[in-house]
Amino acid sequence: MKFKMTPQEKKWVLYDVGNSAFTMLVATLLPIYFHVLAANAGISETDYLAYWGYTTSAATIIVAILGPTLGTASDIKGVKKIIFMASMFIGAIGCIALGFIQSWLWFLILFAIAKIAYQLSLVVYDSMLTDITSDERMDEISAQGYAWGYIGSCVPFIICIAVYALQTMGILPISLAAAMAIDFVITAVWWVAMALPLQAGSLCRKDRQAR
Repeated sequence: MKFKMTPQEKKWVLYDVGNSAFTMLVATLLPIYFHVLAANAGISETDYLAYWGYTTSAATIIVAILGPTLGTASDIKGVKKIIFMASMFIGAIGCIALGFIQSWLWFLILFAIAKIAYQLSLVVYDSMLTDITSDERMDEISAQGYAWGYIGSCVPFIICIAVYALQTMGILPISLAAAMAIDFVITAVWWVAMALPLQAGSLCRKDRQAR
């Protein structure tokens, strides 16, 4: 029998499609662009890698500290969506801002803020699973989110790669900074667009059984 998702479950899965675009960007183009900014500022290869590693580690530690607190706070009625949307919007705005920064240091600071906000949104997002589906369906819905997240994120990622590649080949007559700004905006808009249905939906389990 074909597995069918309820409207609530689809909205939850859709956010995975949105936030995975940021994950793809961070894993591919973003480090490359930071390398360019660092090189332009005279930062050595060794220092560039060290600064990048320090920043990602610091962001992870901050999330580890704030995550349990926000996770507990999100259990308060009416607070979960507020924390979720605030984290998501801060991350998306930070993502867009990255495209307009030429300072390697400010780029790292903004990246850390965006990454922390992104990961905190996932803390609340994961906790929503108990609200939008039944205990029996959680594993399947979680797997659906994981699968569709990577599949769906390929759409903005392919566009971003194309913009970057066309610019580096000289086909797209814009600067690298402009090309990356376009990529950051595309990723952020995709991220927000995929989150809005979940924000608009109701976090209750009355519609948790597949139709």
